[in-house]
Amino acid sequence: MEKFNAYRVHTIDGKPVCRFEELTLDDLDAGDVTIRVAYSAVTYKDAMAARGVGKNVRTNRPCVTGVDLSGEVVESSDQRFKAGDEVIVTNYKLGVNQDGGYAEYARVPADWIVPLPDGLNLFEAMALGTSGLTAALAVERIEKSGLTPNDGPIGISGATGGVGSTAVDIFSKRGFEVTAISGKTAEYDFLRTLGATKILTREELFADKRPLAPEMLWAGAFDNVGGQYFDRLLAHTMPHGKVASAGMAVSHEVSTSVLPFVLRSVDVLGINVSRQLQMPERVALWKRLGSDLKPLHIKEFARPIPFKELDNVMDKFFEVTTVGRIVVEVGENAPA
Repeated sequence: MEKFNAYRVHTIDGKPVCRFEELTLDDLDAGDVTIRVAYSAVTYKDAMAARGVGKNVRTNRPCVTGVDLSGEVVESSDQRFKAGDEVIVTNYKLGVNQDGGYAEYARVPADWIVPLPDGLNLFEAMALGTSGLTAALAVERIEKSGLTPNDGPIGISGATGGVGSTAVDIFSKRGFEVTAISGKTAEYDFLRTLGATKILTREELFADKRPLAPEMLWAGAFDNVGGQYFDRLLAHTMPHGKVASAGMAVSHEVSTSVLPFVLRSVDVLGINVSRQLQMPERVALWKRLGSDLKPLHIKEFARPIPFKELDNVMDKFFEVTTVGRIVVEVGENAPA
């Protein structure tokens, strides 16, 4: 039986050990559809799984990690998919309870699969992945709440990360004036390239500690960081503003005041593509990512790496040195 490369995490003496291995299809979890993987990506969740932070791999047996993948169907027992179809799989239990995208082949339930939409190729799909889906959902929910570019700027925390940089690009494309919040001063030109019209340092964001900052900087905001960032974004939001929350890289705990909600009527929109986004909504959002929500600067914020370099980039997520999206060239014939 043909062997192929995979990156698996093992639990040895209670600790995760990640390594490249040769597997066969029989080594993978069962699934309705077998996919030849072209690309995957690296998210903070993948880095946590690789380094044993939190409980991101919820199985005691060896597991191929990677929560995103794009590729071509080679075999399917489900009539919705046939050999040759180009597809995307993100979230669900991929790379957590089910062998994921860091292998040259994957087997997954058909119910998790999204057909590659018009307007995207397999590389672009992984340049977006879970991060792009999250950013797109934030844009969609903020716009559906009634906020328009005429209402005022959008503030985006964690702006150089995978979700943040994609959001800067999409919001700018949609006509919003974007204020990017980042402590990475070396990346300010990068943020301007993506469409940021103003950049705020962390020190500037935290300078005013009052629950209602008199300097109201934005009509809407998108928080990818959590903790006190969420509090400060709320404090600087204009009356009737909308704040979308998707991240907790700093902390899942928040200490804030009810004053922005009561005195300024600010609304909070929770963003979760892992569990709350149903398949019809997921497919529709991917179609928008191939059309009106497709970022203008994918080549600027997405960096491809060879599969063999995967392990080397994991620690960079904890060093907070990553910028944009890292796309993993899993398949042998996966040109960017």
